[in-house]
Order: sequence, then C-alpha cells, then structure tokens
Amino acid sequence: MPTYTVTADIYDVMSEKIVAELTDDTEGVTVNTTYVDSALDRAESLVDSYVGKVYTVPLTTPVEDSIKHAVLTLAKCMLFRRRHGAIPAEAKEECEKITEWLEEIGDGAIPIVGITGTDVADQGNDDEVFGAQVFGR
Repeated sequence: MPTYTVTADIYDVMSEKIVAELTDDTEGVTVNTTYVDSALDRAESLVDSYVGKVYTVPLTTPVEDSIKHAVLTLAKCMLFRRRHGAIPAEAKEECEKITEWLEEIGDGAIPIVGITGTDVADQGNDDEVFGAQVFGR
C-alpha cells in the first residue's frame, strides 16, 4: 500500500479514462486499483532510493507536494510502460526531469523544502579514525 499517496491521487496527473485504459486488461473501462497501487509503491521506492541518501526514509507524512508530484509522475510513466511498453514523449520528458531532480536531492545539491534537520539521515561521518589495521597496513 502506498505511503505518500492514495490511489485516487493518480487522477491529479491523469484522467480516470486514461488510467482505466492503462490498467483494465479486458475492456479498458474500469480502473484496476491493484495496478495503480503497485505503480505508486514502486514509484515511492524509487523516490526513497534517491532521497534516502540524504534524508531518513520513509519521509514523514504528509510529504511535501513536490515529493507527492514526483511519485505520481513516476507512477504515470510506469503505467504507460506497463500497457504500451513505451512512454509518450511528454510523459517521458516529465519522468526524466523528475529523476534529474531526485538525483540532485540525493547528491545533496538541493534540499526538500519542509524537511527539518531531524529528518536528515545520518551520513556516518563520525569522528572515528581508522588505524592501520583497518586498511591492512
């Protein structure tokens, strides 16, 4: 079950008709929420894989709108790929931009607005000094 979004949030980025066409394997008229939730789960995992380099994941909910939008956009691309094997150019460009943005977050180049210092992941930069034994010297 998705954490950052709910099934109906997909309609923020796609019409119900398109979602039905992408998820109903028989007639293309009824939304299959199992496929939608699966895409949302995978998109959230992908988002977490980037932001988890800098922030503690899962992020505190409700998440910032920018994160929610990233999840929904990636899920949209996953649903297109599921049905057609390819993503329409406009959606593909959106996903590429979202991925670039997530990479910048993961690299620490840009912060996520609204996440406090307590949500920042421990990067393991302790003052510990490794002796010659650790490095085999």
